[in-house]
Amino acid sequence: MTNVNYLDWRGNATLLEPQTVDQQIGANPIETRIRFNRFDKYGNIIQQQKVNDAYQSYIWDYQSIYPIAKCTNADSINIAYTSFESDGTGSWTIGSSVDPTMGVTGSSSYTLNSDISRANLTSSTTYIVSYWTTNTSPLTIAGTVGGAIKGNTVALNNNNWTYYEHKVTGQTAITLTGSGYIDELRLYPAGAQMTTYTYRPLVGMTSQCDMSNLITYYEYDGLNRLKVVRDQHNNVIKTYEYHYYKQ
Repeated sequence: MTNVNYLDWRGNATLLEPQTVDQQIGANPIETRIRFNRFDKYGNIIQQQKVNDAYQSYIWDYQSIYPIAKCTNADSINIAYTSFESDGTGSWTIGSSVDPTMGVTGSSSYTLNSDISRANLTSSTTYIVSYWTTNTSPLTIAGTVGGAIKGNTVALNNNNWTYYEHKVTGQTAITLTGSGYIDELRLYPAGAQMTTYTYRPLVGMTSQCDMSNLITYYEYDGLNRLKVVRDQHNNVIKTYEYHYYKQ
């Protein structure tokens, strides 16, 4: 037997969502298997977990319609992510210098002028801050341990994007200091794993960047059907063809 228990999360009967999933096998005691820890005001799941297991936390964007980040083994208050695509900031504080013409994921990036930050962090927690940039050297982030790690470089639309990762500790706030184009900006505790997504609203996912920062791109035909899947080096992974029945 499985029971789903609901809670009035806002206390005014406007957000009735699950709190736990309980299960009983035979005559054994009832056990709670899943806990739902947080929802946003629209009823989107923000944090959940199997009992005695790691948190699964989420960030939503595109007017809170699509999940843009999933992070395993992290509390939702300790993560942030943006690809500068839509109306949200993904728990970052940013300015207004979004460039809608280029990006390593999605279609946009950000022209940095030392104007992106994240506050309300825990100084005893070690965080990972990662991003892709067209710069040939990393940005400066106070508290970086041992210097930034340089990762892959990909060529996309006549731009070379390079991945950098900082391990940051001893900070209650983080500011990215420097200039240049950046994209795919993540923050999460060391030991967690994040996967991120961009979308074309009402069409589908346009990119996925996995926990190893390998990017997959999704292309659609004129009828908004998935047509081609490519890796981050523009190699075709899959193609799809559509036909009428018995054609």
